[in-house]
Amino acid sequence: MKKILYILLAGTFLLGCSNDDKLSGESGIIPDEGGDERSLNPQNDLDKYIEQNFTKPYSIDIIYRFLEREIYRAYTFAPTRYEKAVEFVNVFNYLFVEPYIKITSKQFLKEHSFNTIILIGEPAFNPTGAKLVGFASAGIKIHLLEINHTQPNNIYWLNDNILVTLYHENAHTWHQAKLYPTDYERISATDYKRDSWVNAWNLNTSNFLPAGFMTAYSSFNSDEDFVEMLARYIVYYNATLDCGCATSDETRWGKNQTNTQYHSIPDGFDYELYTEWKNKFWNYGNLYNDQSVQYESSYVWEERLKAADTKIRETETYTGKQKIEQKMAIMKKYLLEEWNINLDELRAEIRSRYPYVVGKDFEGNPVQRKDFSVLPNN
Repeated sequence: MKKILYILLAGTFLLGCSNDDKLSGESGIIPDEGGDERSLNPQNDLDKYIEQNFTKPYSIDIIYRFLEREIYRAYTFAPTRYEKAVEFVNVFNYLFVEPYIKITSKQFLKEHSFNTIILIGEPAFNPTGAKLVGFASAGIKIHLLEINHTQPNNIYWLNDNILVTLYHENAHTWHQAKLYPTDYERISATDYKRDSWVNAWNLNTSNFLPAGFMTAYSSFNSDEDFVEMLARYIVYYNATLDCGCATSDETRWGKNQTNTQYHSIPDGFDYELYTEWKNKFWNYGNLYNDQSVQYESSYVWEERLKAADTKIRETETYTGKQKIEQKMAIMKKYLLEEWNINLDELRAEIRSRYPYVVGKDFEGNPVQRKDFSVLPNN
């Protein structure tokens, strides 16, 4: 299976770990005489929680201890702090496990999910300065990096750095068990790039969109296209599903207004209601990360489609928008008929939990915020 990388641009290169990141007794390991790694300490509360809540019921193992055999030696890694591992397992349970079993079942998750998550404390950097936030063997094992910097009540950070990867990898297990229709691959067949995807597109102009890809990495092959589309469909805002501002009155569409700020609004939506809706995104937190880059999960699906509404080349029959819409129709039909999964229902269940992550509902009203810092029943 192919190893994939999730890459964010970064301007610095990280080497080693600071004194603050040294192994604590809770996460230490030493080799025995036979070379195997064993724990310095007996099973702690977190180990017990992982075993009882993930490993036994779903065959999902979460490794937060720094195991030499589970890292790639090409990069310098740092261990995960115990308290950050606690935050992760709580987030994982609330925003991945619980929604999936509610829409499917416990048995379904056990049979159709990745089996190992390995937590790494700090990000890794390749020689070009690109920051790596995760590695994955498609559908099987996931390495999640930068866990020591987890912002457990920042839904945009969680989506961009953890959840989109989990949704992506989990979807691999579905198409590996039951292949989606071959019609899906044919839609963008001439533009899949395989290993050359990194250099094939201009990320600043998102010129992969007119080719019918929601992300640049989608162009690796049809399998990655499928799971990338699914993951982004979940984490992006969706005006059709979420806004309630659709209108057939073209005089209310943004493109027909004299104020140019409305021209980015996709056709079919009332420009005032749409703008009011987007202004509420801030109720879930800052839309920009520490590097002043917009979180991808604060994008709007229809705005990406609007940017894709042109042809990658004159000889094409369809625009990128039309290709994406064709793929989504195939995907939704496949999920419903083969797995009895309504993608919109899964998305809605996941997103219904956002207010309790950030401590505010979408309108800005305070709600009880989840405390991810403690294990349940502790």
